[in-house]
Amino acid sequence: MCKIIAVDLDGTLLSSKNIVTEYTKKIIKFLIKKNFYFVLSSGRHYIDILRIQEILEIQSFIISSNGSQIYDLDNKLIFNDYLDTDIALELCKMKYLEQDIITQVYQNDQWYINDNKIDNNFCSNLSSLQYKYFHPDKFKYTNINKIFFTSKNFLKLHDLEKTIINRWGSKINISFSVPGCLEVISGKTSKGYGLKLISNLLGIPLRNFVSFGDGINDLEMLLISGKSYIMKNADLRLKKLLPHIKIIDSNNNDGVAKCLDKIFIQNKK
Repeated sequence: MCKIIAVDLDGTLLSSKNIVTEYTKKIIKFLIKKNFYFVLSSGRHYIDILRIQEILEIQSFIISSNGSQIYDLDNKLIFNDYLDTDIALELCKMKYLEQDIITQVYQNDQWYINDNKIDNNFCSNLSSLQYKYFHPDKFKYTNINKIFFTSKNFLKLHDLEKTIINRWGSKINISFSVPGCLEVISGKTSKGYGLKLISNLLGIPLRNFVSFGDGINDLEMLLISGKSYIMKNADLRLKKLLPHIKIIDSNNNDGVAKCLDKIFIQNKK
């Protein structure tokens, strides 16, 4: 039987308006009372995920920055991994002057961007963090959890992905959270790695996990879980990569909550 429920946030648990509905809160809190564990798994910064956890009014595991930081039920950091400093330096300089691409950095509790061109799918309203500007010649490249590139020019981001993979291979983990956001973390970790760590910590096998996602950065998490679901609004590439996984209703229609209600509450009556 499933014991652990892992959910991505943007495009999955959250609506497109960045909202957790009361229905979703009700279902999650009910299942926690029935001794289910929840994992909030996202590319977001830990501080932003903590805010969502507070809205849900629950205790949960947290996988932040696509797996570079993992927190236990008491919000204690149990895993942390940084990008190699030389790799971080090159990544930050790679597209710094590119007009169509914004370079963004998560370093400890800070969020940095390369300039103020925020009209290319930047979405600053989705974060409680306040960004700062960085200059590549004056920036310290230590303690960087994630570097990500946002743009409305998807073709340029796909070309950049190929360039980064050819340059560093398995030393980095690179994926799209949404088509306009290319994210890079250390090659040692992922959302899937986070689930494996939590599985070992609790002594609960991965076959007892159920996962929900909508982006390429959810791929490993969905693959290793005993049962997985893809959102109707998910990236088409994810659907093609995982044709055997069931597609559920969209994030704007409470897809996750409806699915959990059906399989764990209604079917138990």
